[in-house]
Amino acid sequence: MNHKNFVFFDCECANTFDGVGKICSLGYVICDDDLNVIESEDVVMNPECDFDWYLFSGKGGIKLAYSKDYFRTKPNYESYYKDIKKLFTTGNRYIAGFAVSNDVGFVNDANERYNLPYIQFRAFDLERYLERKYGKKQKLVEWVGEFGVNLAKFQSHKSVDDAMMTMLCLKAECMKSGLSVEEILTGAEGKKCFVSNEQILEQAAERAYRREMTEKITRLYGKVSPKPHFKTVLGMKFELDKKILRDVDYAFELVKQIYDNGGSTVERAVGSGFAVFENRPNDEHVKKIEGRGLKVMLLEELEGLLK
Repeated sequence: MNHKNFVFFDCECANTFDGVGKICSLGYVICDDDLNVIESEDVVMNPECDFDWYLFSGKGGIKLAYSKDYFRTKPNYESYYKDIKKLFTTGNRYIAGFAVSNDVGFVNDANERYNLPYIQFRAFDLERYLERKYGKKQKLVEWVGEFGVNLAKFQSHKSVDDAMMTMLCLKAECMKSGLSVEEILTGAEGKKCFVSNEQILEQAAERAYRREMTEKITRLYGKVSPKPHFKTVLGMKFELDKKILRDVDYAFELVKQIYDNGGSTVERAVGSGFAVFENRPNDEHVKKIEGRGLKVMLLEELEGLLK
């Protein structure tokens, strides 16, 4: 029989300022193919950054398992890099987690922070699997409680305990479904619930690009060109519907055209101007818009003016 290992992991971060997670602990549980625990550890590390104030405030339901001082006494992520890479890339094993896209992203962030090569791995997301199967989204502790697992000895936001709860939750799902863990992970639905570090990197790059383009758009809000190239919308003010703004490349070109043609775009217009939509909104929405002193304009009308 081709025996496999299953690695469950979870990360905690000191902060995620600027969209970058700074790992302060990475907990893991290694199991055999019957989900018997072979090894577990909470790898605690110095994040070499400030901790977000709320993590020790008692608010928001999130409290780290160790003190700031304890984290500071530990080596940094770079010191554990080789062991973490080995954990995720050793052959013949599956990696899994709960809401694991976040954790894969945090590992990518750590490698970027310390100028280390990305670790190439993919992980099964138990949260996604359970949500798809049962049609509801719940926190890990809620799923574990629903499956009847005793939570008394576990502490949420202690990485190794969260990894252990993820494993026990999947083990309970195996018992309930009558499937082995490998059958779940390699089944038609399970295959749809894997994420890779490359996917997370692509998503992060896309989010960064959208932020950059959105900033370019907002920098033009309220601006009027002193020397417009054309005057087809001279003195006119426009508020763009959110659906138009979703395509950030198109939206930026549109806002730039309005600026170059003597008009201006604002985030929210009041008193005068035009609210621009791809399709005409319903009558109730139109009344609200007109109540702000605006007129409704369809996108194709605006495009016609800018030609």
